[in-house]
This record gives sequence, C-alpha cells and structure tokens, in this order.
Amino acid sequence: MKKVFLAACILTSYNFAISQATTGSSIQKDFGMISNLGKAQSGFESFQTYSSKAVNGSQFLPDTWSEGSVTTSNNITISSNYLFLYDKVNQNLYIKVKDSNLVVVTDKQQVSYFTFKGDKNYLFAKASIYDSSASSNFLQVLVAGNYTLLKSIITTYEKADPNDLERARSGDHSDAFVDHEVYYIYYNHKLQKIKLNENSLRKAIPNNTKLNDYLNLHEESEINEAFLINLITGLN
Repeated sequence: MKKVFLAACILTSYNFAISQATTGSSIQKDFGMISNLGKAQSGFESFQTYSSKAVNGSQFLPDTWSEGSVTTSNNITISSNYLFLYDKVNQNLYIKVKDSNLVVVTDKQQVSYFTFKGDKNYLFAKASIYDSSASSNFLQVLVAGNYTLLKSIITTYEKADPNDLERARSGDHSDAFVDHEVYYIYYNHKLQKIKLNENSLRKAIPNNTKLNDYLNLHEESEINEAFLINLITGLN
C-alpha cells in the first residue's frame, strides 16, 4: 500500500500516544492501515461539541459506529475490521478499529468516497469530484447515473430560543443539531444547485420530455427528497 502522508489535524487538542493505546499485533496492523489516512484521536466523547444535557438531533450520521468502507484518492478501499462515523458539523469521517478504542479522523484530501450502513445504506463522495472548484466537503450520492442526484448536509448546533413560545408550551427547552440540506443535479459535467420546486427542476433540466411528463403526472405531489429520487431514477 502506498504511503499517504498524515494531515495536520484540526482537533489538535485530542492527540494521544498510539503506542500506549495499542494492544495486540492484529489491532496494531489494523490501526496502521487507517492511520495512514489521517490523525489519531482518543476519547470519542471529546468529539462532541455540546454539553451532556439533552439535545435534539445528532452531530453524527449514523448515530453510532457502523460498518462501511472508505476509498482513498489512490483508489484503495478499506472496509474489513473497521467501523465508521460521519461528523456532519465538521464534515469529518472517523474510522475506528473494531473491538478497540483506536480512532482516526481522516484527512479529507485523502478520501474520495465512503459508505456506511445506518437506517439505510449511505454513499458519500468528495464534492470536488463533481466540481473542481468545490470545497473539500462531501456530498451524499442519492442517485448515480447519467443524471446524478446529490445532497449537501451541513449541520449546526443551535441553542434553544427562550422566546419560542410554541416550544416552551410543549415543554421542549432543548438545544438542537439542525441539518441544512441542499440538493444538486450533476449532468453533462455540470453541477447545478436546485430548489424543491418545479421551476428550479425545469431550469436545471431544460427541454426534457420525460421530466415534463413526470411533473405533469405528479403535479399535486410535494416536491421533496423522495420525489427527487424517483424523478432522477426515472430519467436515468
């Protein structure tokens, strides 16, 4: 395996001595594989950016460690013996050796794709694959094909608003992680941001008979993520 240079870690306050945490030759070998992708971290709880009180939503996707895979920029895929967790706030992918407390936060520049299993199967890709000027963040691939449907998920931590009377009446005084989702269509080497309305879709995919027929057939339907997935799947 080609050596991938370690990236400087944003979360520098969580550095730890790998040799002190590693036990057993098998774990050492597994950790050696993923440590080439980023920086070692300790204390999963320290990644959380909120207090211990009740918080609505989640910083992570899925909510707990999950099986999956990561494909590097060198086209090397790692999956066996590892668990994965995606930090939606910081746009970081964490990899953990199974049956250990060894965790690596990956260098985004070294990751092309990653997958994991939650309530469904997820696939994320580096945004620059679809737009060379894009940031180093990741996009969720909802539909892949001639037309590719993508989603950006940026999550923010928002303090409870004491002036929100509706929530106060319901007894909900919790802070929350709020997902901000943006959809894109990638077609003919062009990435286009779309809104959840008919005009935006017609502008992104002009003069398309199948699109027009679908919109006319479902003119009473709400345009949401499920609608987009069915539409783009049909166009492909």
